[in-house]
Amino acid sequence: MSRTLSKSWLLGLALWLAALGAFALVTIVTSRQRLADELDVTGQTLHRLISQRVAQHDAHLTSLIALSSGNEPVPAGTARQVMESISRFYPRIVWIALIALESDANAPKPAGRATTARTIVAVPDAGGIDLAPLAADIAGQQRGRPSIYSIGGARYLLAKRAPGASNVAVVLLIDAAQLVEPEERPAFADLKLSLGGRPLVEQPADTALVSGASWLSPLHFEKVIDGDGQRLLLELDRALPLGTLIPVKQFLGFAVAAALLCLALVFGLRQRAAIARSQEAAREAKERLIIQERETRLAHASRVNSMGELASGIAHELTQPLTALLSRSEAASRLAQVDKPNLPLISETLALNVREAKRAGEILKRMRDYASNKTPQRTPQDLNMIVTETVALVRADLEQRGIKLSLKLAEPAPHAMVDAIETQQVLHNLIRNAAEAAGNGGLITIETQAVGGEARFVVSDNGPGLSAALLPKLFTPFVTTKADGMGLGLSLCATLVERVDGRIEADNLPAGGARFTVSLPLLENQSQAAQ
Repeated sequence: MSRTLSKSWLLGLALWLAALGAFALVTIVTSRQRLADELDVTGQTLHRLISQRVAQHDAHLTSLIALSSGNEPVPAGTARQVMESISRFYPRIVWIALIALESDANAPKPAGRATTARTIVAVPDAGGIDLAPLAADIAGQQRGRPSIYSIGGARYLLAKRAPGASNVAVVLLIDAAQLVEPEERPAFADLKLSLGGRPLVEQPADTALVSGASWLSPLHFEKVIDGDGQRLLLELDRALPLGTLIPVKQFLGFAVAAALLCLALVFGLRQRAAIARSQEAAREAKERLIIQERETRLAHASRVNSMGELASGIAHELTQPLTALLSRSEAASRLAQVDKPNLPLISETLALNVREAKRAGEILKRMRDYASNKTPQRTPQDLNMIVTETVALVRADLEQRGIKLSLKLAEPAPHAMVDAIETQQVLHNLIRNAAEAAGNGGLITIETQAVGGEARFVVSDNGPGLSAALLPKLFTPFVTTKADGMGLGLSLCATLVERVDGRIEADNLPAGGARFTVSLPLLENQSQAAQ
């Protein structure tokens, strides 16, 4: 039963762990997909916003070029006002300059004249940078299309030459860190803006949102911001710590619910197993009852069959007291008819008749009890008395066959809690088997013993003994060496002995012959006395 309970608990634990594993796997897959979708949406949104701002830069360049290089250029003061307005409304544009590109004949240059950049208007005035190293590159770029220049840090320059023959160009100094507003920055991901493979902006994720062990590769989003001349690369990387993939509260809630369901399942399985065990026990009890009834009927049939075999000996036993009754009654009748009856002699004769009548009645009672089909009842029994009564039934038959019977009864008599009739039947079967083994003129010895906590009776003979091949299966049903035997006698003896918590054993005597020992639990008071 404990093994069954252990199996049910192990099954429940296995199911609970399997449920937790399945829940964790499904949660991880769905959470990863959800986080990937969220990263993609965030990346697409940032890409669109940055693209719009980059496009605004080009629009500012175009408008300033139009103001400064048309057929009628606006005054420098007007250009400054526009530039200041742009700088004020777009903080990411750190510096704006309107420059003139001129050739410097005095500057040495292997391939010809050098190009210089003269600042016409700059906003703010003190915020400019030295454009001399970039003047030649700006002068050489395609007119009407902006070009981007990396100058280190998070800043870059955006320059555009006026179309036509004008030598005017507009330069914007852009702070890339301000391309993304603080409220737009995703706290759950690392953000990176690159220009030509060089990082401009690197903003790490909020550590409070991505803390914990991450055993999955992070999610990645990247997309090129392909503005007119402003080719930037936007990258987002999102770590996947276990706490993000599997929410702790949700997991614990599922674990508790799954544990309750598994406990209910285990309880149901145990109840079902208990019902099955009860049904099996009831079925086995019913089968045992049927077997016991069959054994009882078999034992009764065996006793009735034995009575048939003993009929001649019993008839002889009854003939003796009946003959004595008849002769003594006739003698008493004659004594009573004389003139002076001898009353003492008549009384003695009648007393003898009473004794013989009781003897005949006792013989008939033993026959009736032995052949009865009473329900077995375990009561304290004297083994010497059982042996004496059984021998009284078989003595005449043994004498007719010339078989000697030797009794060795222990004193005091050993007592055991048995059914007297069934014990007599076991003893009778063993005596009958011994008589068949010993044959005419043989010897049968019956002993009673009290050894340790056991009461025993031993039946031995001086026959040929038991074969080595027969000994291991001697008490197996339907195993017999007799031509007309059914092989049920010794099997029935074993069943009747085991029913009262005893055992029966067989072996061969050293001097020849077989020995059968029946051991029964000795009564408690006798067992204590023996100790």
